[in-house]
Amino acid sequence: MHQTLTFLRSWTALVGGWLLLMAAFGLYSATSHRQALEQEVSESGRALQRAISQRVAQHDAHLTGLSALGLAQAQPSEDFDLVAKSILRFYPRIEAIDLVSVPSLSDARVISSVTSADGSAVDPARVFKAVERLTTGKAVYGPDAKPGHYRLMKRMNDTMAVSLDIDGAKLVEGEELPRWAALTLSTVDGPLLETGAETPAGASFRARTLGFDAPVASVTQPLRLSLQRHVTLAQLLPPLPLALFAAISLAGLVLVRSLLRHRHEAAVAREAAEAASRREALRQHETKLAHALRINSMGEMASGIAHELTQPLTALLSQSQAGRRIAAANGLADTPIDGVLAANVLQAKRAADILVRLRAYVGKSALEAGVHDLCRHAADIVALSRIDLDRRGIALAVDLPDAPALARIDPVEIEQVIHNLIRNAADAVEQAGRGDGRVLVFLKATGANYEIIVSDNGTGIPADILPRLFEPFFSSKPDGMGLGLSLCESIVERFDGGISAENDPKGGAVFTVRLPAARETTRREEAAE
Repeated sequence: MHQTLTFLRSWTALVGGWLLLMAAFGLYSATSHRQALEQEVSESGRALQRAISQRVAQHDAHLTGLSALGLAQAQPSEDFDLVAKSILRFYPRIEAIDLVSVPSLSDARVISSVTSADGSAVDPARVFKAVERLTTGKAVYGPDAKPGHYRLMKRMNDTMAVSLDIDGAKLVEGEELPRWAALTLSTVDGPLLETGAETPAGASFRARTLGFDAPVASVTQPLRLSLQRHVTLAQLLPPLPLALFAAISLAGLVLVRSLLRHRHEAAVAREAAEAASRREALRQHETKLAHALRINSMGEMASGIAHELTQPLTALLSQSQAGRRIAAANGLADTPIDGVLAANVLQAKRAADILVRLRAYVGKSALEAGVHDLCRHAADIVALSRIDLDRRGIALAVDLPDAPALARIDPVEIEQVIHNLIRNAADAVEQAGRGDGRVLVFLKATGANYEIIVSDNGTGIPADILPRLFEPFFSSKPDGMGLGLSLCESIVERFDGGISAENDPKGGAVFTVRLPAARETTRREEAAE
């Protein structure tokens, strides 16, 4: 139940984070699109403002030219009409050009008039009233009777004035106005021109209206330009980019959540593995302590046994030596009975020597090593092991050099090492169940060392066991204590040697004991009686 609630809360957080990302993206998108649209409206408005300003400036220039032409003639001439017609032909927004006499209100009259099809007739009285207070050469704006038109009038002198009828709708050409723009051109009297896009009918939401408002640069024509753009929510937040961002961000959040979950699971698994490893290490440590306690108890027991066995062995040795002396006194020397007694003396000495070393090992005191022949002691232990291997049906072969192999060792301990290796090899061969089982003991000189090699054709050493083979208290045998090879390594290293193990590519295992050759040539031999 707790895991389910946690999972639901995780999904809620994911959706909440996704909504926050969408809100941030929407705000950024709306802001950036609004700024871009505002810039577009501003640039379009300034472009129209410049175009209209240039056109109204042309009107002032036309008035100036017409005034000069009219003043140059005492009476109106055909030249004025020709120029006026030319202006109407090239500037369609100027619908009529009138030359008006304005000496007084009652005498105001039209002297010359050039009008297009859309032009309106001028009212001389209105022209008089417009220019009555103007000084010579000044122009003034005035309304026109026709909607969307206005008049631009200029006083030529005390008795004459020029009037232009201008169509405000033609101040803006069609291709200049963007499709989205709603344009208003107004004067002091109100709107002169309203054209362009309309507000969308039935729009459910209008995000904003963007606008541009500025006066037209003209002293005589007080026009004001207004440009508007109606922006909808879809323009501020385009659906396709919003949908793409929604899909990509949701996929990214799901991927991040999946990666975080996998990372969390990996961390949990790693912690569990580390906890299991710590428990296993603790268990192994406890096992080693238990082994150490048992070994300590065994050491105490072995010390007691060695002490108790010393007396019967001493008696056996004394009785056997006495029997040999009696046999010699009665002429039975070198007889079978004398040989049996001699064997008893030899083995009693050997057993006593083993007990001495056992007590020294338990008491943590090392015996002094001497220079001995490895060939002899290897041959002795092979002869002792052959009986056991013959009983198991395992062939035991030995290859020893003819010359003595002198090394500084303790003979009994080296014999223990070789015996342990031979016994382990025999166990491996027996476990393999081979009918041609064999164990080979090989001694050779390699430079300044001697190598004792014990090989077999048994099961070999598993790869996971090989690195831990010489660890104390580690054993692959169900009833093993894990001390045999560890003690072998300790013995060999005490004599400045080394021991290693490997698998033979042809099958079986190979153990190699390396011992440094003795530098001195003296040799200590056991006395044989």
